[in-house]
Amino acid sequence: MKNLLDSPEKDATVILVESNLLEREKFNRISVLEGWKLVICDDGLDVIQWLNDNSNADLLVIEENSSPINGYQIADYIKSELGLAMPVIISTGKTPIKQENRMLSYVETTIKKPFIEGITVFQIRKTLAKAVEISPKQNDYYSLNYLNELSGGDKQFIQETIELFSSTINLELKTLNESLGQKDYLRIREIAHGIKPSFDMIENEKGKAICRLLDSEANEKDMSKLVSELNAEFANINKQLINDFPELNLR
Repeated sequence: MKNLLDSPEKDATVILVESNLLEREKFNRISVLEGWKLVICDDGLDVIQWLNDNSNADLLVIEENSSPINGYQIADYIKSELGLAMPVIISTGKTPIKQENRMLSYVETTIKKPFIEGITVFQIRKTLAKAVEISPKQNDYYSLNYLNELSGGDKQFIQETIELFSSTINLELKTLNESLGQKDYLRIREIAHGIKPSFDMIENEKGKAICRLLDSEANEKDMSKLVSELNAEFANINKQLINDFPELNLR
């Protein structure tokens, strides 16, 4: 699994979609100076094909009016359909085309053309430093797509949320197990109801489904097995988080 929290800005793989040959060459020179690995795609469909063949890149810079699919639509597709939190920067003309807020939420920032070296480098360095990418195909237990989208890739926010998730669920499961020993089934349902959104937040469908069963559908005789399954699922999630974020105080 690749975690961009630890990735250096140099050697970053940057995909560029730019129809203006002069601007493309200018961006290429900047990439060489910065040590980025530049991948040039003809359009958004070419980007999708490249991602399908190569898994992921560190950043996409795509022109706003790219055709046949514009830059915002490609950003939407990458994050909603491919499940990648790869940051996207939109390059615009002097007057950006007005977009719906929903579409704006799929991109990290914009850069006005013509590309100016200092501004372009600053924006890309800033975006790469904030970026967090977790590919669901490489991780069976959690995804940071929602948190990344919610925070705009804010590293500190995501780290703090991960720590809060780990510590809170750990404490709640201890109480859940105690309640099971006391056969306090009402309390079990209350706890399951309360922690279900936490599993939903990290897109862990199994944990969310178990909580739903404990909350409203499970018979009392089935609760012991479901609690054991929830304990095991959280242990797997936490183990993966500890592996992916060794810099955090998780246990």
